[in-house]
Amino acid sequence: MTGHIITSKINSAYCIQLNRSEKKNALTAEMYTAIAEGIQHADADDSISATILYGVEGCFTSGNDLSGFRNGPAANRIYPHNIYIDALRHARKPVIAVVDGICLGIGTIMLFHCDFVYVSPQTRFSLPFVNLGLSPEGGTSYILPHLIGYQKAAEIILLGEPFGAELAERIGLVNEIVASDGLMGRALDVVEKLASKNLQAVLAAKALLKRGMDDAVTTALARELDLFNERMETPEVRETINSFFNKKRI
Repeated sequence: MTGHIITSKINSAYCIQLNRSEKKNALTAEMYTAIAEGIQHADADDSISATILYGVEGCFTSGNDLSGFRNGPAANRIYPHNIYIDALRHARKPVIAVVDGICLGIGTIMLFHCDFVYVSPQTRFSLPFVNLGLSPEGGTSYILPHLIGYQKAAEIILLGEPFGAELAERIGLVNEIVASDGLMGRALDVVEKLASKNLQAVLAAKALLKRGMDDAVTTALARELDLFNERMETPEVRETINSFFNKKRI
């Protein structure tokens, strides 16, 4: 595991922590690989009932580390976060997200593919595709309208404005709002409940729940990736990304 990803085991919970606080947990290729490997490890270990993803106090993740996008589209037109999302959406065991504070871009996207999501009252979400000159990805174009209806999805995606925990709970993106100091305890309680049930029954039930929309999400992901790569080749996107780094140097 990379030093920015810390793993541990608490009873039957496999815990994966995003630990790059100096960069607000901006996710790098190495971090994506480490998280995906952690999820696969949990699936293969019979002593583990579920995986818990969490960040540092006050920050889940600020999204992708934009340094990986400065040279335009990836050479093979596949990005590390695509591979991670694929591992997450195909996780056999339940994945629980514990979210406190900043949860931007890919941070919000990954929640669509988790089984349980618990957030603190101060959590802020964002899907800033359009603000960056980009188009939706990670299955967002299918999952979000399916979850909350077209008009609300259009408002969130086309305007790209941040939204808070109360709206996230109201639209069904999160299970529950929990005080920061109780978040991990709530997730561990859920893992304990899962551990008390027949593992094969849990796996079968999750597989059935996911299967109903798997084909639609797979199609959406392919379309999104094509459009995302087209947008990555445009001058305005490169200018937006470069201006981000120029501002940092000022």
